[in-house]
Amino acid sequence: MAMKPNKYKVFEQFMTIALCADAVAFILYMIFAGLGIIWLKVILTLVCFALSAYILWVLYNSKELLRQRSLWMTVGAGAIAFCLFMSLVLNFPSPNKYKPVEKENSVTQQK
Repeated sequence: MAMKPNKYKVFEQFMTIALCADAVAFILYMIFAGLGIIWLKVILTLVCFALSAYILWVLYNSKELLRQRSLWMTVGAGAIAFCLFMSLVLNFPSPNKYKPVEKENSVTQQK
């Protein structure tokens, strides 16, 4: 006789994958924000907030939001959203404003 899969275990695996995807999106956001690629920063910001909101919504609908056994999922999604929000407010990471910009025109003007 086949054993029934534990519903919470399947739920936990799904949420773990979603949290890992959210963390990867946040790391990519940090990398591209530091490089100064604005359009990718905006897209990854929306993806991170959407994933965090989705995770919290699923936890709320399943009545697992503040339960002891699922608290790490709630904290993980909230922490990513909070770190992303603080990164946007503080504008960190951002490209170095004081780094001298190499201009192609300066070489041609010297000739």
